[in-house]
Amino acid sequence: MPTRRNSLSHSALPKTFLAAAFGFGWLFCAILCPVPVSADPFELEPITITAPVPEFSPAPVASRTLFTGETLLALGAENLAKALEFIPGLSISAVGSKGAQSTISLRGSSSGQVVILLDGVRTSDPATGLSDLSRLDIDMRDIDTLEVIRGGVSAQYGADAIGGVIAITTKKGSKTPGFYAGFRSTGYLPASYVSGSGANAVSVPASIASLSDGQSLSFRVGLPGDLALSATVGRHQNAFLYRDLNQEKRRRTNADLLEGKARISWQGFIGGGTLSTAAQFQARDLGVPGSIDSPLPEARQQDMDAQASVDYSTDYFLSEAVSLAGVVYAKIASLEYREKNAAPKDNHDSLRTGGEARWSILLDNDATLNTGLSVRYEKLSSSVVLTTANEAPERLSLGIFAEPSIVLGSWSIAPALRWDWTNDFPSGLSCGIGIIKDIAERKTLSLSFSNAYRSPSFDDLYWPASGGAAGNPNLLPESSVGGELRFGWEGEKDVLHASAYARYVQDVILWQAGGDGIWRPSNFGNALYPGFELEYRKALGPWTVLGTYTFLYSYVLSGNLSLKDDRRVPYLPIHRWNGGASYRKGRFALSLDLDYQGLRYRTTDNRAYLPPLLLANASLRLDTSPSTTFYLEGNNLLGEQYESTPGYPMPGFSLTVGFSFSSNMNRSIESKQSD
Repeated sequence: MPTRRNSLSHSALPKTFLAAAFGFGWLFCAILCPVPVSADPFELEPITITAPVPEFSPAPVASRTLFTGETLLALGAENLAKALEFIPGLSISAVGSKGAQSTISLRGSSSGQVVILLDGVRTSDPATGLSDLSRLDIDMRDIDTLEVIRGGVSAQYGADAIGGVIAITTKKGSKTPGFYAGFRSTGYLPASYVSGSGANAVSVPASIASLSDGQSLSFRVGLPGDLALSATVGRHQNAFLYRDLNQEKRRRTNADLLEGKARISWQGFIGGGTLSTAAQFQARDLGVPGSIDSPLPEARQQDMDAQASVDYSTDYFLSEAVSLAGVVYAKIASLEYREKNAAPKDNHDSLRTGGEARWSILLDNDATLNTGLSVRYEKLSSSVVLTTANEAPERLSLGIFAEPSIVLGSWSIAPALRWDWTNDFPSGLSCGIGIIKDIAERKTLSLSFSNAYRSPSFDDLYWPASGGAAGNPNLLPESSVGGELRFGWEGEKDVLHASAYARYVQDVILWQAGGDGIWRPSNFGNALYPGFELEYRKALGPWTVLGTYTFLYSYVLSGNLSLKDDRRVPYLPIHRWNGGASYRKGRFALSLDLDYQGLRYRTTDNRAYLPPLLLANASLRLDTSPSTTFYLEGNNLLGEQYESTPGYPMPGFSLTVGFSFSSNMNRSIESKQSD
């Protein structure tokens, strides 16, 4: 299969009429269109697990978890991957340390079946269809909310939302002028290792330089007029030690990273609504070390991402019964990859631009209609990938959806219907319905069904017939249908959510070698994903305790395989749990988390596997003054030698030290005036 870059391969209507109309509409869709048609110090805030049917956040057909930015900081989340640790059903596959490709799975989905949105803009690479968390390196202080929606939600979000959606909303502007600066340094314990092989193998003594493997420096400035600026620069050698195939201790090489990023945002109030804008830029230069059995000592990658968006929202649009939220955006990205110093570069430039508008219409006190439309244009200019007409691949997508929410006593019903048109594969309808029952105070029971789909990537369609691989322009979209039963209880100090679900996915795109030895993609794969999730949080004075458990018993149903064959989908553990505790009192904060993953098979024959894994992390923070903070973080405290992707070792124990300084300008002015 192809390989490149750092990649592995609201006027009122009668409620009865409204319910009947949308009920029959949804039933019609479900029968005829079950799949796409084809021919500063922060106080610890609680984690909010929201109820379904929120305004401008559709998806009653899926489980949702919402974190505020302040919660993430208080829990010690240093990056997006850490912030996602406490999401049940979510797993992350990485091929190394800082800067290495890192992708997400939700309830057993592939990475291409998860939509990640940054301020409403998709972050996926149009070429591969994947979102790489390493290229989504957001400063946690810039995050306003982080929302994870688990389940098929193409009826609300369109293509690729088979597994779910991760929506990141950043802070816009600055309510209070001020300044923040932070420094971090990460290192590994010094130890000797072997360099070279055979007769040229030598033992290299431990070096104190391992203690300062990587550093980063961050700034954030809040200016008068609701304007905010932030920037980060960093360098990381990622020269951690690992065990090779012969269990000799080696040092990871050609895994270095040099990066810089900047962001500017503004927020104001216009026409009775809120107008905000943000622009961000990131550039990186990194080594691509390859796997330990097929190393790439000279491979290098340079990439750049730039994004700008303008958002407007108002609770009064034409009338008090209609609210509006809209966004327009543009995103450009470039990537250059060279496997050897003397080899030519592969160049890949992409453009994504579009807009989306959502209306929430109050029909009466017990009925609301959420509706919207979207348009998105994508283009890939690549030295490698061209269409069959030898042109740059382009994709234009249009979508329109409607999702009413109807309250009938203690019951709520929310059907959803979306139509999507795309220029390069057949149009389709997506459907979903959620039924919610208030069974007692603060207790709900809900049932939902939905279908979803994923569009083929440009690589899948147009990879050139060279180097032993070729794309397939006749691919169909992947499709899925699923259902879920959920129970939720939210007390004053306790939160408990439990979900049982099942999802069937068909026409999964798989790259396989043909009789001629050429790797080509085809709609070959089918799989069933039944599972169970449990999520619990409890506040105990200065303590907050959290825990999640995921049971996922997947079935591979591709080719001649059936349920009787009892084959698990590769890299998906049956059991996974995560537990954590955080303590905050005065100026002192402490957190500890444990992450367990069961055995993961490497192949569909379920013979080779990755062993069970237990990771432990801890952090300590001390506010020495209202403006100064020191912190200490330990990752992989047990020193596990492990891989989340075969052939790509992950770091052992690492230690991060840092400090930050913040100043509130208004407070400083008031202090001087009082003097």
